[in-house]
Amino acid sequence: MLDADAAFLLLATDDETELEVRATTGLPSARQRFARVPVEAGTGRYGSARMPAVHEDLTVVPGAVPLLSDTGMRSVVTVPLKVEGRLTGSLGVAAEAAGRYSNEEALRLQFAADRIALAVESARLGELERLRRGSLSFLVEASDLLAGTLDRDQTLALMAQMTVPTLATWCAVYTIADQSSEPYLSYVLHEDEERIDGLKALLSSIDPPDPVPAPGARIWAAPTEAGHQAALRTSKRTLGKDAPLSMGAAARTVLATAAAVGGETVVLPLVARNRVIGMLTLGKPSDEHFRQEILELAEDLSRRAALALDNARLHSERMAISQSLQRSLLPPGLPDVPNVEIEVIYRAAGEGNEVGGDFYDVFPIRDGAYGFAIGDVCGTGPEAAAVTGLARHALRLLAREGFGGPAVLERLNAAILDEGARSRFLTLLYGELWPQEDGSALLKVVCAGHPLPLRLRQDGSVEAAAEPQPLLGVIEDLELYEQEVTLQPGDVLLCVTDGVTERREGARMLGDDGLADVLAMCTGLTAGAVAGRILRAVERFAAEPASDDMAILAMRVPEPQSL
Repeated sequence: MLDADAAFLLLATDDETELEVRATTGLPSARQRFARVPVEAGTGRYGSARMPAVHEDLTVVPGAVPLLSDTGMRSVVTVPLKVEGRLTGSLGVAAEAAGRYSNEEALRLQFAADRIALAVESARLGELERLRRGSLSFLVEASDLLAGTLDRDQTLALMAQMTVPTLATWCAVYTIADQSSEPYLSYVLHEDEERIDGLKALLSSIDPPDPVPAPGARIWAAPTEAGHQAALRTSKRTLGKDAPLSMGAAARTVLATAAAVGGETVVLPLVARNRVIGMLTLGKPSDEHFRQEILELAEDLSRRAALALDNARLHSERMAISQSLQRSLLPPGLPDVPNVEIEVIYRAAGEGNEVGGDFYDVFPIRDGAYGFAIGDVCGTGPEAAAVTGLARHALRLLAREGFGGPAVLERLNAAILDEGARSRFLTLLYGELWPQEDGSALLKVVCAGHPLPLRLRQDGSVEAAAEPQPLLGVIEDLELYEQEVTLQPGDVLLCVTDGVTERREGARMLGDDGLADVLAMCTGLTAGAVAGRILRAVERFAAEPASDDMAILAMRVPEPQSL
């Protein structure tokens, strides 16, 4: 219409302080798209995008139209786009020759601009609505992904993968352990995988951004300014300070990366529970800028990501404490008992549980004598584990004080009842073991409400090795007695908790008879092999994972080795 060499359309930001390039022709559009210029570029009507303006020769007033700098354009006319008196954008045409435009062309262009302003505004509002819907979908998906894990490293990876390339070309996550710690570069991602190592090296060589708690994105110029210096430092480390004109491969990688990430870089604080726990850094390549709606979306994401990251930290700390306390409830290890093989397999039900309601112990009592126990507290989880700790430590203490099996269990029964409302009933198999000079082993056992121990003889026969007696933690006055069992060379004593015998598949249950049948097939096996075979039989009995704690204690007197 105006016989121009170039034309451009800019849209105003929400606060009408800047204009963003949205379409051009005759100009390097790839370089200029989404670039921003201020609405008020200077004093007077020619410096404001709110009024029509004609520049007959830009060489006389360099910088009057920043968008046209170094483009070869000399004359230009610009007019505002307005809807109901509000500035929504600016339309301009330019020519390479000077003096091409006058006020007459400005009026013609304003006449056209007034008629396309509504169409442009309608398109802009439609785009904003699409972006809003897309943003809501993005945030819902991001929230679901972040809520689906409590692993710190996975949370960091998700944060980066959700931002690249959807919101930015590259991303770096800094974390802060506590208020006295410096920010630490924890995760780096670039849409070009070949640049990840170079970007990590570049960011590691410069100071991290300051952990400012103020909300919103702020510009960080460090990667752009430090790229060449970082490359130079890398070169000197690689080749020595006497080779300043050469550059090593690592330095070239850093320098190439600095050029690739030399655009706009913004930092968003990760704030959770009123504390800055890190920073989310987003970057664009050279000559590209972040749109305002993208920054607002990144700010929403950073709030969700910060809470997810802090939840992962708290979960890790709680898990470490829980695991440490649980391990303290387990025996430190199995003692070496002369001429007796001992093997234990222990499985606690529930994710993250290392100790449950089942427990075991094997420990020296005095010279030549050893105590062993396997028990089951009513219930599972931490409450049951607390009683297992009481029972195991009380057994050791009482046995080493010289009490026999019945006296040990009677005193333990009193201790459990003293817990009052926290007490739980307990089934327990307790015994004392004496290896004999003839190669056999003498056992004295008390079975208080527990599944009976099974004895496997060399001929493959299986029999109960004790009689049932009352369980602990229910009545005060117990009359318990111990029974003697002698294991001959080749014999096995198998002790299990009810997590083994009560393994179910629908209406079927392994039971005592099923356990005895499996044990009968273990003749000649070592104690470790016997325990392993019992575990496999339990696991294969049902398709579903076990829902109860499980303990297996196998003791075997080996046969004499033939010369």
